[in-house]
Amino acid sequence: MSLKKYSLVVASVLMGLAGSVHADQPGTLDPAVTKATERGVAALIKRQHVDDGSWGGDDVKVQSSHKSDYPVAISSLGYLALMSVAPDAPHSIESRSKALRFVLDTIENGKMKNTRDNTPKVHERNLWSQGFGLLVFGHILRSEKITEEVATEIRAKSDAMIRALAKTQQPDGGWTYDKGSSESFTTATILLGLLSARDSGIAVPDALILKPMVLIAQQSNPGHYVAYQGIPGKRDVKGKVRDSIGRSVQVELALLAGGSGSREKLKAAVQTFFQYRERLDKVRDLEKGCHQPPYRIGTFYCFYNYFYLAQALEVLGGDFRDKHYPVLRDHFLALQKPDGYWIDSRDHCGESYGTAMAMLILSASEWARPSAPGDSSGSKSATGQ
Repeated sequence: MSLKKYSLVVASVLMGLAGSVHADQPGTLDPAVTKATERGVAALIKRQHVDDGSWGGDDVKVQSSHKSDYPVAISSLGYLALMSVAPDAPHSIESRSKALRFVLDTIENGKMKNTRDNTPKVHERNLWSQGFGLLVFGHILRSEKITEEVATEIRAKSDAMIRALAKTQQPDGGWTYDKGSSESFTTATILLGLLSARDSGIAVPDALILKPMVLIAQQSNPGHYVAYQGIPGKRDVKGKVRDSIGRSVQVELALLAGGSGSREKLKAAVQTFFQYRERLDKVRDLEKGCHQPPYRIGTFYCFYNYFYLAQALEVLGGDFRDKHYPVLRDHFLALQKPDGYWIDSRDHCGESYGTAMAMLILSASEWARPSAPGDSSGSKSATGQ
């Protein structure tokens, strides 16, 4: 990319902060969602590890070839879920306190221990933990419901995580969970975490924001095909559109959050998601391991994709949200198990992850609304212990 073109991208980012995505004043959940999330809170706390306060790992029912644990990422998401739907309940406050202590204690020089059995692919787990961890840390800091001592520790740990991400950023501007060119969805996850940290007042180097935005913009063709990894030779690959509906929404959400996207492109991505979501739901219905026939895509990406869809609907708002949110709500209400938990995969993430994600999807109005135009400081939610 020429210096002139890069400068234009920089300018568009700096001028577009009004698209920043973070919590606004909490909304009001309807009675059915309130009832479901109350059961979800009980199910999630029941699954919290009593020894260290974490979630994830040993509630996985089917082991994959590379047993995935992700306790830091799942514990971070569990914290945000409880903070969103049960901000002031004593059992939620106690549970969140334990989970936050676990997450903070795993961060050493910006890297996470993050596996309980020292399995391989630690780099993969670090990336997801850094992305989701920074996202949640930003929400906690903006809540202003924690002590200054804890806030200071979170800022210090966030600084270390950001320095670690600078070391693993690839020449193409993004990040990879394995090897080769950067993945669009991995990069977008980390970018949204970095933006959340920046919105809470933490310094983030420009290169960690601008370079990944340039990359994912080249990977995305909203409403059409979005590359899994690297920059696609063709931007509209027929037959592959349905495989990329989740990452299309996520990438366009990240671009808009950074000030370089557009509501029109995000809306196109959401509309395509609803057009092709049936296949994704059939994959989730398998509740089995990774890449099961006949669909050959990871079951553990189903709730992950809906997580960003729920945020996109809050950002777009208005009649568009009113049209699509009931579909999303009813879908996830129907997926809740009699015990109160949710699940999308039994090999990678398990019930704790599924329950946290489902509650976040149903309660996105509590934490994912955009700030008021011109407000780039982050708003103050009523949660955060």
